[in-house]
Amino acid sequence: MKIITINREYGAGGHSIGDVVAKELGIELYDRDIIRETAKETNLDYAQIAEHEEEISRTESIMRYITPISYEHKDYYFEVQKKVILDIAAKGPCVIIGRCADVILKDAGFDALHVFLYADTAHRAAWVAKEIGSHSEAEVLKYMHKQDRARKAYYEVYTDRTFGDRHNYDLMLDSGKLGYDTCSKLIIALARTEL
Repeated sequence: MKIITINREYGAGGHSIGDVVAKELGIELYDRDIIRETAKETNLDYAQIAEHEEEISRTESIMRYITPISYEHKDYYFEVQKKVILDIAAKGPCVIIGRCADVILKDAGFDALHVFLYADTAHRAAWVAKEIGSHSEAEVLKYMHKQDRARKAYYEVYTDRTFGDRHNYDLMLDSGKLGYDTCSKLIIALARTEL
């Protein structure tokens, strides 16, 4: 059995699917726990790190390339988070949600199954509406696109790879079309095989 990394569009069910996969395989799921460990390692407040995790604004991603302004705090959080992810992976099979774990583990030589989850706007918006407690379609779409942009920028700044590019993953699944149950079963089946 392998380590499984799950990257995802916002609202595509990454945590829910990852949770089912981890439980079925009898392995740990790491998502926001990584932030807790990062906070512990840095002696910083959990909320302070959570506020910026997996998020870089479009402006910041552009400014990083054209100005010498320091982004040391975010870079420091990322390096500590990277260490936490490598420590987790060294313990054995698990499911890791987001946080550039796919590239971190590839670069460190870990054998892992890398998954990307996506879904159409309607499916994701329905989940986001519940998550943020809004019935305003405009508000839901604005929030969803903001989260997608931030996640994409974060991934691309710290990996120099394109978020959602099929070349980065072993398996890409449309969780809106297939449903969470089918996605979970496909990931579990692949995790149990030796590719």
